[in-house]
Amino acid sequence: MDHSYDFFLLLHLYSLYASGFLMLFYLLITQGSFTTEFLFIRRIRLFLPVYYLFLAFILFTGILLLSLNHFILNIHFVVMIFTWILIFALAIFHFIQFKKARRLRTYTTFRWLSFVILFCEIALLFFPFLCTKYFF
Repeated sequence: MDHSYDFFLLLHLYSLYASGFLMLFYLLITQGSFTTEFLFIRRIRLFLPVYYLFLAFILFTGILLLSLNHFILNIHFVVMIFTWILIFALAIFHFIQFKKARRLRTYTTFRWLSFVILFCEIALLFFPFLCTKYFF
């Protein structure tokens, strides 16, 4: 059990790091300058599947780690599950706002809202690490 648990823990941690990098990259995409709205939409639409794939992979490896731990919940697992539910909810809300902005062509509002949402997602990504280090 030790080898498989360590393997999935490393996969989980590296996918967390990759997800943080992708969140920063997505922030750069949405806040960067664009010449036409077509390029802006295309950049986001090409990026989103990779971003959602990593979020799903983190959820999958987290469930595997929980099952390898015999579904014994402690406060660390509860905090991580809660933050990932919030991150997924924010990602869904962000995508809905992107579709609305694309339909109404209000990209300046979307860019401001995107900055706020992605900042919250990045803060939530590091929240479990801060809780385990300083609070529990």
